[in-house]
Amino acid sequence: MNCLICVGVAERIDCTGPWEERDCPKCGRYRVSDKLLLTLMEQGQIFDITKTRRWLNSKRHAGCTPVIEIEEALLVP
Repeated sequence: MNCLICVGVAERIDCTGPWEERDCPKCGRYRVSDKLLLTLMEQGQIFDITKTRRWLNSKRHAGCTPVIEIEEALLVP
């Protein structure tokens, strides 16, 4: 399976709900909403790897897996 951020090799994690979860050696463990993935695919967009990794790192605390939803992705400068 591939990382949804950097497209490197990543482990797909089974999760419930409208999410895709990955554990990437470079990007770490995270979830992305299905709605965001569909929007990115429809628009031919990709994640900015550096900005996304920085955002994920800022959201990792107390062992929680960061979740990227469409609202966050549209607001990240």
